Amino acid sequence: MVDYEFYTDAYLIGKEAVVDAASFPFYERFASKELMCFAGQNIDNNDIPECVKLCVCEIAEALYTADKYDKQSGGKVSESVQGWSMSYQSAEQNENTKRQKIASIVYKWLSGTGLLYRGVDIC
Repeated sequence: MVDYEFYTDAYLIGKEAVVDAASFPFYERFASKELMCFAGQNIDNNDIPECVKLCVCEIAEALYTADKYDKQSGGKVSESVQGWSMSYQSAEQNENTKRQKIASIVYKWLSGTGLLYRGVDIC
């Protein structure tokens, strides 16, 4: 749906890239798949609206950031020094948080476009 050039030029508009060029195709593929779970067949692959492409870019960044955070933190969500306390988040909680973030991004970019409509059209 989106290439790295679109990501850097149209989405970032001069802002520093979160996802590097080598990693982008991987995260773009999964971002596109996540988006299709919401939009289904409403997106014409021959004529992809800019809002869809921008949405894919933001989802790719969110997935990349989540993976990077998971690797760095090892599931740790808080730490206290004096009383020595450490809290961890389960893999299921991490996945739920990621799903909520993706849904929020999709609704931000696509609500009101008709692309999220899953009802029945009556002729």
